[in-house]
Amino acid sequence: MRRLALALVATLAMAAPAAAQQVRNLASNNGWVAYTAQSNAGPLCGMGTEANSVGRFFWIKVERLRGNLHGFIQVGDRSWNVRQEAQGRIVVGIDRQRAELNYTGTSRPDMVEASYRGAFENFLNFVRAFALGNRMQVSFPGEDVSPWGANLRGTRAVTEAFLNCARRM
Repeated sequence: MRRLALALVATLAMAAPAAAQQVRNLASNNGWVAYTAQSNAGPLCGMGTEANSVGRFFWIKVERLRGNLHGFIQVGDRSWNVRQEAQGRIVVGIDRQRAELNYTGTSRPDMVEASYRGAFENFLNFVRAFALGNRMQVSFPGEDVSPWGANLRGTRAVTEAFLNCARRM
């Protein structure tokens, strides 16, 4: 159990922006965790998982940038080697709902990031669907990447901790 806690802390530090410090867990359940961190840009709230044996991760985060809240989804796989300027689409299905997002490669070659900039209410709707969902599937249209599936049971408490953190921002 102690190893899992140490692995989660290390994972959270990697999932948060490179400049993030002071990562603190808020809630965890069924391999999902909510956290808060302090970055050079200010506080951020996040939730996600890396609870799998194949090195994949899925993170949702919210940050205050230039006075406005922005929502992001970070998806990655330790085996990826994505160019920083790479662009494409991801589709996140939660039960019968779908969110289609454009992603951009990040400074980490094993991760892409999709932003809900300019559509924060859509981001909140996505988070609510996540909290109530049973199953999530992530696909990458036009890419040679098989769809991912994840069990969302038990994520409501984690999502509530994430949303409480975001409300305080």
